[in-house]
Amino acid sequence: MLPVKERFVRSGKKSMGIVFALFAAYLFLSGSNAFALPQFLMRFSQDPFSRPEYRNKCSTCHINPKGSGPRKPFGTAFEKNKDIVTPAFRRAWPDHFLPSLTSNPVPAGQGKMKATFLADGENTILEIDGQRYRLNTRQAKLEKIEPEEAAKLTAAPPPPAPAEPKLPLRDQPTFDHYLVNLPTTLPYERGAFSLRFSHRFEQGVLNCGQNCAGIGELYGLDSFSLSSFGGELGITGRLAATVYRSPVNKTIEMGGVFQLLRQRGKEPLSASLRVTVEGRDNFQGNYTTNLVFPVSRSISNIAEVFVDPMISFNANPFAIPAGPSVPLGVTRANQAAVGFGASIRFRPRTAFVMEWNPRVSGYRAVGTRNTYSFGLLRSTNAHVFELVLSNTVATTTSQAVSLGLDQLSLGFNIYRRIR
Repeated sequence: MLPVKERFVRSGKKSMGIVFALFAAYLFLSGSNAFALPQFLMRFSQDPFSRPEYRNKCSTCHINPKGSGPRKPFGTAFEKNKDIVTPAFRRAWPDHFLPSLTSNPVPAGQGKMKATFLADGENTILEIDGQRYRLNTRQAKLEKIEPEEAAKLTAAPPPPAPAEPKLPLRDQPTFDHYLVNLPTTLPYERGAFSLRFSHRFEQGVLNCGQNCAGIGELYGLDSFSLSSFGGELGITGRLAATVYRSPVNKTIEMGGVFQLLRQRGKEPLSASLRVTVEGRDNFQGNYTTNLVFPVSRSISNIAEVFVDPMISFNANPFAIPAGPSVPLGVTRANQAAVGFGASIRFRPRTAFVMEWNPRVSGYRAVGTRNTYSFGLLRSTNAHVFELVLSNTVATTTSQAVSLGLDQLSLGFNIYRRIR
């Protein structure tokens, strides 16, 4: 019988042998996966139109030649395209893809036939017995073409991808012509027509005492609401016309916007002049004329701040004579205010906005407050959706400033660009 020490040594060696064998088996069985190319690089390398010099190289997508870490512009774009190759993606990156790919010739009748596949994913050039034909799979069309045209098609890079329809200045931090109720300096495009829809629920959700809406009322969504709508038309690159209707006093507001400055080059600010007239009872009387001068300054493409001086003539059509017990604010017809606002974009198509509209002089109804609002915006190709929290349910220019309450309520805005 072996001594205890010798048996311990032999047992340890046997255990080490087992561990080594398992480790070797692991390397053998998993080696192909451990050293395989990443799946996204394989997708690119296996695409028949990918340029050979970029295949199977981590440096195609990454700054580090060994892979991982920060990506090059192509790698970032490939990731945003969900790591798949499409005809549109080939058009966007012609330096990484061949414009066409020719097959080996095959016998055809008395001669040979071969095909040249174009990277646009639509056209194929067929050569049959020296004659060229273009086959368009999207249009289901086959036509004979001259050799010169065929050579031009196979050598030319694919056409650029069509521009995505988008709202004006999506690369800017402001998506809409209003923050919530406060006008912005976002320019209108010539011939562009858009619709605006505003919805406000009446029951408050904050600072509203015993009548505050809770989960049982869906935080005010079960309450009565006020819906307003209107339209805007860009007449020129600087001039636009607007019309808007609110159920508050059945008010219709009509007017125009003129772009004065646009922040670019040597112009440090954007500015516009907005002139509107509000008529109550469906524009039958009690008219209010508004002058608004929005000014803004963008901070890169992340944020934009606004200052909107405004004056409303005859904002209080029902002014009463002054008296000992009559508050001074209700005796005045006109109203002056300065709006402050900001838009902060934290995602490419998402922004948070806020506004505050303190009145500096003139009309002030009893029990009203200076208005303030918050909004969360999300833009799509032709829409801007905004969830709103505001202390006013009025949305026309003068009423949105003068009819502030002591409670916040929910609402939303929808902007829809028609063309």
